[in-house]
Amino acid sequence: MKQLLAGILVLFLLLPVAQSFAQVTNTPSTLGVKLTSTQPFIFKNDEGYTVVIGEVENTRSFAVNNVKIWVGFYSSTTTAPGGQPPLETVTGTSLLDVIPPNSKSPFIIMSSTPNSNISEVNINVLGFNSVSSKQQLLEISAPSASVGNTVKVTAEITNKGQQDSIDTNVHLIAYDAFNPPRIVGIETATVDRITKGSSEQITFDAKMDYRATSFKLVAESDNYQSKITGIPKVTLDSITKLITIGNVRITESGNQTSEVRVGTPVQISSDLSIQFGAKTNQQQGYVYYAQVKQFGDKAPVEFLGFYEGVFDSAQPQTAAVTWVPENEGAFFVEAYVWDMDGVALAAPSKTISIILVKP
Repeated sequence: MKQLLAGILVLFLLLPVAQSFAQVTNTPSTLGVKLTSTQPFIFKNDEGYTVVIGEVENTRSFAVNNVKIWVGFYSSTTTAPGGQPPLETVTGTSLLDVIPPNSKSPFIIMSSTPNSNISEVNINVLGFNSVSSKQQLLEISAPSASVGNTVKVTAEITNKGQQDSIDTNVHLIAYDAFNPPRIVGIETATVDRITKGSSEQITFDAKMDYRATSFKLVAESDNYQSKITGIPKVTLDSITKLITIGNVRITESGNQTSEVRVGTPVQISSDLSIQFGAKTNQQQGYVYYAQVKQFGDKAPVEFLGFYEGVFDSAQPQTAAVTWVPENEGAFFVEAYVWDMDGVALAAPSKTISIILVKP
């Protein structure tokens, strides 16, 4: 029997959460379990509760459980440290009951009240217990995810253990397109029993945050686990996915360039084309995003700008934003197009523009 559990639906903000919303404190990695990002995904749901979705990493050579994650919720006038006490605190735990050695697990923690005054968040990993690892004898796979008004995924879970897998929780984890990617949604389903040597299918049909562009699956039961497994193919299942992004480029004073200086304004532009369908209104508003990231292992985001436009015919358009480089180094640019309600209208740009910023 398959029973769909309450999912984590992220539906409301039209732009990535401002960094000023979250003041995050990361517990030193010497404790063994740490936050993977100081910029977790934070939003208010439709009932006014503040929700924090993030990820912790077990850096130890042994498995851990009972990971305690403390979140303090503050207003702008009670921001820690050095301010007034938090409006409220909540202690939660990781999504996976047992985190294998050198592995990661998402977490989700929600404020205990729908307090509109909450504007700052402070996060600490308090501690954990060592525990025996669960055998990773569950195999989970899904060939594709279809993204439309909902995200549809059919996954197969196979029990390769010598015992039945009891109360198997299957988690569909959604990530945004930015780098490093943030977890922006989690949907969980459960299978009561998977007998040894057999397989079960489970289907997700869930609303996810519009920023979700890639997905992973992980399963855990009372006695077994799976590895975190990516979904290799993401398809767009909506007639509104109509726009193509091409020729992402940098121009200075109208001339295309690959080198600029700090403080010199440049234009980041792309050519956009649209294919209206027979059932599609002959008008489509859009928001064009240009993201500049620095070269390197972690590729931190240097700049994110946006431009709003409207297609009222099939005539191609050019969208552009202005960027004033503040730091020297090598950077690359990616482009995205969403509609006014935050639904992706195009796949992320397949071409990138590379630029060198000099002092």
